[in-house]
Amino acid sequence: MPTAHLTCSANTLRFADLPTRVSAAATAGFTGLGLRVADYLDADMADADIRDLLDRHGLRVLELEHTWDWGAGEDPVEATMFRLADRIGVRQLNVPMFAAHPLPDLVRPFAALCDRAAEHGLLVGFEFLPYSHVRKLSQAWEVVAAADRPNGGVILDLWHWFRSGAEPKDLVDIPASAITSLQLCDVLPDTGPDLADEARHRRLLPGQGAGDTLGVLGALHDRGIRVPASVEVFSDDLDALPAADAARLAYDAGAMALDRAKLNAPSWTTNLEEAR
Repeated sequence: MPTAHLTCSANTLRFADLPTRVSAAATAGFTGLGLRVADYLDADMADADIRDLLDRHGLRVLELEHTWDWGAGEDPVEATMFRLADRIGVRQLNVPMFAAHPLPDLVRPFAALCDRAAEHGLLVGFEFLPYSHVRKLSQAWEVVAAADRPNGGVILDLWHWFRSGAEPKDLVDIPASAITSLQLCDVLPDTGPDLADEARHRRLLPGQGAGDTLGVLGALHDRGIRVPASVEVFSDDLDALPAADAARLAYDAGAMALDRAKLNAPSWTTNLEEAR
């Protein structure tokens, strides 16, 4: 089985408690972990204990997620996110936009969020979702490009890529350095009537669905995009398995997809300058 530097997304083992998730991910071969702010708060552990838990298992936190309307300005939740980054180490914030703001009105708030995040050594990855208010890669890039911050970029989630109708040609005008990370998953052959419900319950393991995973990964390779990758599979079927089994299946599928595409995800650091 191929090996790769891969992160276990917060949503792949979304119902496992933090110690179980850390152990299962590390045993499966993951070197990184994704967390939601709720995971951090629900763990009810001291920051030092969380850091020790990660260190014992050789894991670092790649992605930190929380859904809030950052377009409306600074929010109290940021204090929690930045505290976690400072005390435990996080590479990037993953931010979508579900509130209704015209794209031009998101530029200044995104730039301001990037500036606040930079003070804590964080990248900010803007994630387009086909059921959100920023639905396409081109829209996310429009905001990121206009904000023009060195720590701001775009996340490529393959489920969102496939369901939004993105194509490799859409990458032509986006610098490779503007892509912050890659999230691996796959889609069912037929689009469901409710994209949000499908995205949160019926994703497939990378390379095991109807999406042209190898084609997209090949396009990323050709564009010189070399970014950290996570496996993000929201799946009721995966949720029903023991965490260790789900983690193993997720890691094996992600590593195999990268190996087949000859796209090796690099190791990464939480230091802002080295990360970019």
